[in-house]
Amino acid sequence: MGFTGIHNRLSTMGIASLLLAYALAGCSGGSSNNPTGEAGLPQTDNSVVEGPVAGCLGAAQANAQPQIQNVPWTTPSYTYTLQSNIVYGQGAVNDGSTLRDLTLDLYIPDIPAPPVGINQMPLMLMIHGGAFISGDKADYTVVPAAQEYAQRGWLVASINYRLISDNAVPSSRVQALYNYVGGASASPRDRTAVAAIDDTLTALYFLQARTDVNKNWTTVMGFSAGGNTALGTSYALDDHAISSRPPVKMVIEVSGFFDGKAVDNPFDGVPTSNPILMSIAGTLDSRYIYQLEAAGWAAEAGLPFYFEVFEGVGHAPDLFTNIASTGVILYQRTVDLHHETIFAGLEQGRQPTLPDC
Repeated sequence: MGFTGIHNRLSTMGIASLLLAYALAGCSGGSSNNPTGEAGLPQTDNSVVEGPVAGCLGAAQANAQPQIQNVPWTTPSYTYTLQSNIVYGQGAVNDGSTLRDLTLDLYIPDIPAPPVGINQMPLMLMIHGGAFISGDKADYTVVPAAQEYAQRGWLVASINYRLISDNAVPSSRVQALYNYVGGASASPRDRTAVAAIDDTLTALYFLQARTDVNKNWTTVMGFSAGGNTALGTSYALDDHAISSRPPVKMVIEVSGFFDGKAVDNPFDGVPTSNPILMSIAGTLDSRYIYQLEAAGWAAEAGLPFYFEVFEGVGHAPDLFTNIASTGVILYQRTVDLHHETIFAGLEQGRQPTLPDC
C-alpha cells in the first residue's frame, strides 16, 4: 500500500480526551505553543490555548517536556517523511589514514503532535546485506519494509556502513573483538565485519539520543551480512568484555549467522537480558545450517526465539511474498510478533502521559 493516501488514526476525539484529562488535573491559566525545533520531530501550531488546559501546557514548557509514547499500529496508519543521507558518525578508512562520514536514511512517521509534550516512537534500525562487499541503505530488500514500518509508527533508520573496499579500521571501542579476529592481520572480510558492528553501535547511540525515540523499544533488523551484524552487535559483544551496547529489545535476522562468537553459546548470561530473536531462513540457503545451530543455542539458553523457515526457498526469503507459520505475510508476522511481546497488553497508538503540574 502506498503511503500517500493513508489517514492518521489520531482523531480529534482522542485529542479532546487528553485535553479533558489535563483539565481534570486541576491546572489553570496561561497559554502556550510547542515548537520543538529539532529536525524530524513533529511541530504543533502557534495557536493560543485558553482555559484550564493552558496552565498545564505552560508548566510543561517551563520544565521538561513530557514524553508521549506511541505504540505502533498493526496496519498502515500514517504517512511518513523521508530524510536522506543524515550523517550519524565517522569511521576510519584507507587503513586508518582518513575518516569518512557514515550516513543513514530516516523514515519519520507523520504522527500528529500531542497537545502537550513530544511524541516518542519505537526505533527500527535496518542493516542491508551484500557480503560486506556491496549494498546500500536504499536497497530493494530494505526500502519496502522501512516504508511499511514507518507507516505503522516506527521511526526507521536504514544505515550505510563501511565495506571491504573501504579498508576500514574499527575503533578502540571494539578493540577486543578486532583482536579476536586477528587485528591488523585479519582478513579484509573479518576486519570489515567488525567495522560494521562498530558502525551499528555508532548508529544506535546517535539515534537513541533523539528525543523522539524510546530507546527501550529498539529493534535491530539485518539482511544477510546485515543479519550477521545484527547478531554480533546484539549478542556477541559481551563475549569479549565489551559492555557498551545500547539497549536492544528485539533482533530480526534474515539469513544471517554469527560473526565474532567466542564462546560455545553466544546467548549466555541471564536470558531476559538478551533481546528477543526472530530468525528467518530458507532451507536451500547454505546458511540454514548455521541458523539451525543458533536455534539450538537459543533453546539451551532459554532465549525467546521465533523461527520462520521456508521449505524450498533460498537466501534471504522475501518478506512480502512468503507466508509465515501463522498464516500471514512474513512482513506482517514481524509486526505481529512485536505486539505479542514488546507491546503486549498495550493499546495501539498514543499512550496518555499526564504532566505533573
